[in-house]
Amino acid sequence: MRRQALILALSLLSLTAGVTFPGRSAAQPMAGGMPNLARIVGKPLPDPGMPPGTVSVRVARKMPVNAVADVEVTALIRNAGGDMRKRTAKTDSGGRALFEGLAPGDVLKASVKVDGEELASDELTVPPSGGLKTMLISGLAGEGASGDGEGQSEASRFTMGATAGSAVPDPAIATGTLEVRPLDETGAPIPNHPVVLGMVGKDSKVDIKKATTDASGVARFADLPTGDTTGYAAVVEWHGIRLGTSPFAMPKTGGARAEVRALVRTADTNVITIGAGARIIVFLNEDRLVIREMLPIENTSDKMFDPGPGAVEIPLPKGHVSTEVNEGERKVEVRKDHGVAVHGVLSPRGAMVNTPGHDAGNEIDFMFGLPFDGETREFEQPVPTGIGPFTLITQEVEGHDIRVTGPGVGAREERTLNGRKFWVMPVEGVSANGTLRFTIGGLPSTDSTGRNVAGGLTLFLIAAAIFMARGPRTSRRPGDGSGRSADEERNRLVDRREALFSSLIALEQEARAAGTSAPAERRKQLVTELEQVYRRLAAGDEQRAA
Repeated sequence: MRRQALILALSLLSLTAGVTFPGRSAAQPMAGGMPNLARIVGKPLPDPGMPPGTVSVRVARKMPVNAVADVEVTALIRNAGGDMRKRTAKTDSGGRALFEGLAPGDVLKASVKVDGEELASDELTVPPSGGLKTMLISGLAGEGASGDGEGQSEASRFTMGATAGSAVPDPAIATGTLEVRPLDETGAPIPNHPVVLGMVGKDSKVDIKKATTDASGVARFADLPTGDTTGYAAVVEWHGIRLGTSPFAMPKTGGARAEVRALVRTADTNVITIGAGARIIVFLNEDRLVIREMLPIENTSDKMFDPGPGAVEIPLPKGHVSTEVNEGERKVEVRKDHGVAVHGVLSPRGAMVNTPGHDAGNEIDFMFGLPFDGETREFEQPVPTGIGPFTLITQEVEGHDIRVTGPGVGAREERTLNGRKFWVMPVEGVSANGTLRFTIGGLPSTDSTGRNVAGGLTLFLIAAAIFMARGPRTSRRPGDGSGRSADEERNRLVDRREALFSSLIALEQEARAAGTSAPAERRKQLVTELEQVYRRLAAGDEQRAA
């Protein structure tokens, strides 16, 4: 619990670091800033790595990390023919309920009751490949969520999605009329497809209208308010992705027409980078450093990045241990002895500028350990995608002046949060296929005597085992039954010796792999038993030799 509290405090600190970077406007939210969770609750997150026809619903309290286990989630499912059916599933220990075996085009709406609060998702359309994930989080009434027992209203949950089109005036269309034409990846119109129009008036209240494209692929909205008093955005869902126009106003005379074009997809990982605003947090835990990285992943192209079953790989420093991923919207897989892999589609950076909270959806969050045995520790992490300017944070340790030096590391500033002191430093970015390097100095020296003694003891015992295995060999005397029992006892002791050796070696290997010392009590127990076995083997060999 103390470790979780520290991690949370460090996360909050990173939001108040006060470090700004070039190229990010003040109006745009800082990458990785605390998202408005009410804006992402119930939204679809396509995951090509999931089995086809699968929808995962994660239930949590207040924050995504606070999973709610063993609650029943209800799903209303509508197929292409309009038939409705209801399914239920209970959440597992991670707060996830799975609905499997759905058909492409099925529409699912999930709901759950947590602490008396009714939560509901958007209508989620099952994509032709892969699956979908969504989150339902209770206790967000203060952040724009509804607590009226009916869940959030549809208007309050309206979001614009990736910008993939615009609207232009058209005098040939009747005043107050908007025509919206969704186009697929080939540029062909999409008939019989729903279109949602979001409207925001002077009072900032959001209203929505719905229409369906006709046989020619055009959806029409009539009798709309004109002039600058109302802003509009047209949105469609296509293959699990929300696409919309940039905001616009209706002309005072004549109407307007809009196109929303599905984005062409690419699997080229060269278009992916770690954007500006990442945070890397370093704190101490006994004889290892714990590194937490919060990285905003960006698609720099004008295409939808879709790796399919593949992923974007982020390697970690050599010698890293105990990698853990903090739950988020995006699927992140730990790859042993290498790093992490990021799954799922990524909209173009330019298409996400008008999407509130988009940075939070594309941010990944994980941590790992780096053992150290001296006053300094070199940090070298390959960054094949490159990384923009970021913030580095270290905790202040009493009696030790922990400093970070290296290429591009700026002057440190002290911050205090919840009575704890931290150092905050801006760091320059690293280009693609480069390496992020810095040195952490002033670390408390760790005493490796115990580990060295244990290693020496293990080698000594192995050598002793080889020597003792070559003990005197005598044949039993004819007619003497004691020879058979002595041989059997010796074989039993040898088997026990080998088992104890295997346990001791495994104990040391596991401790070294984890960068820690083996448990003292368990090691002492094994060594004591080995000593007893050796004494009994030596005594038996002496008796046989006599």
